[in-house]
Amino acid sequence: MTSTFTTESPIGATPSELIDHLTQWVVEVRHRGSTGTGILWGKSGMVLTNAHCVRDGEDPQIVTSLGTRRGRLLAVAGDDDLAAISVPGLAGPSLNIRDANALKTGELLFAYGHPLGVPNALSMGVLHAVVRHRNGEAKFVVADVRLAPGNSGGPLVDAKGQLVGINHMVANGLGVAIPATTVARFVDQVRAARAA
Repeated sequence: MTSTFTTESPIGATPSELIDHLTQWVVEVRHRGSTGTGILWGKSGMVLTNAHCVRDGEDPQIVTSLGTRRGRLLAVAGDDDLAAISVPGLAGPSLNIRDANALKTGELLFAYGHPLGVPNALSMGVLHAVVRHRNGEAKFVVADVRLAPGNSGGPLVDAKGQLVGINHMVANGLGVAIPATTVARFVDQVRAARAA
């Protein structure tokens, strides 16, 4: 089963439109007193976040504008620091993802999440590089966006609101994200395992 995404830009290019768009599919992930960020993966009833946000395997709480719900941890990909959480009945808009191979150094990128417990914070920076595996596949997207604890698991998007990656960590003062294509592949694996 393959993930499908819209191909049209969902928004314009103003920051206020971008924030309005992101608030529809970004959630807060609470686990053992810490706060992270997650992404509603379309209509799938799944939230995607970093594995380190749910590191001991305990089911987290998912907070949306409609309230708090208990999620069920479905799968973890430790090597890619990804986790999938089931939240039945919870859905967001269709996602538009962008392949990291199409990114160009210097493009504006935006990180959205809950840094240091501050809800719905947006930070902006430019793409520094796409770090690749030996086979040429994108491994990390690196940008000078400001990230802090709580941004983990949240989206890195371009100026049109297309998902570029999931924020992962800070290295040498730069934000590092897992490419959206890697996340989509993980989602397909989770779906296939559930269907088996």
